Amino acid sequence: MDHSCWTLISSDCYEHPSFAVFIKKTEKAPVGMMAFIGDQRVEFTPMEQNKFQVKINDQDFDLQDNGFLFWPLDRAPVENKVFRNFLFKIIRRQNSYVLDFFPQMMITYDGNSVQVLAGPHVKGQNCGMCGDFNRNTHHEFLDPQMCHLKNGDEMARAWSLETKYCSDKVTKPVCT
Repeated sequence: MDHSCWTLISSDCYEHPSFAVFIKKTEKAPVGMMAFIGDQRVEFTPMEQNKFQVKINDQDFDLQDNGFLFWPLDRAPVENKVFRNFLFKIIRRQNSYVLDFFPQMMITYDGNSVQVLAGPHVKGQNCGMCGDFNRNTHHEFLDPQMCHLKNGDEMARAWSLETKYCSDKVTKPVCT
């Protein structure tokens, strides 16, 4: 990527998406990650070797190794306390974080990569750099307007987020 903007890698592309996962280049690690679960923004920023800043809606959380955080529906979150009714949970194992939410969605992040494990309800409805999750690999290099792209570089520019989360000017590929 030739910019430092957030790039969409995976989202359920309904009119009102229930989740969206973005990555961007960072100075301290290959990638940072931001996810929206409903209207909650979860951000992982590499700070130094194997240390990450975890923010949820601009509130800092310091998850220790083997720590976890449930984001309850009806009260303030408390680290390392289990809640029955929650929107999502974050689990830290060594230098890897797992963001788990309903239904059957899991995002794993370690500063070097992001893995999105999507449930069957997203099949054919996913969008972003991961494709549409329909098991047909012939139409994966598509931009948001469903135009064919030449390579991953064009794809990263096509799916970049141009909002208050990006100060760089990104030239989108031309739809041909």
